Amino acid sequence: MADARPSVLSKLPGISFATLAATGETIAICRGEPNYYRVESTRTADELNALYGVSQAQARAMLAGVMQGWDAPQVDPARYEEDAGKATEARSRPA
Repeated sequence: MADARPSVLSKLPGISFATLAATGETIAICRGEPNYYRVESTRTADELNALYGVSQAQARAMLAGVMQGWDAPQVDPARYEEDAGKATEARSRPA
């Protein structure tokens, strides 16, 4: 059986940004690397991701990769795109 990891990693950007919940620090995550890097910026992680063209699904998958390992199922951004679609659908329905 072929290793699915390279195909999943190819769906991810080279870099994304996140905010550490415990400290509020902005971090940079490089695809496939086991560590993250602190970022000193006046911009938020969401602003930096938008600047780099990183979707929310990709950013969540990248955070999962650095925290849980790059072979974890949560590294596939498709898992989060479905969540985003459901959230968009729920918001668009009349109350």
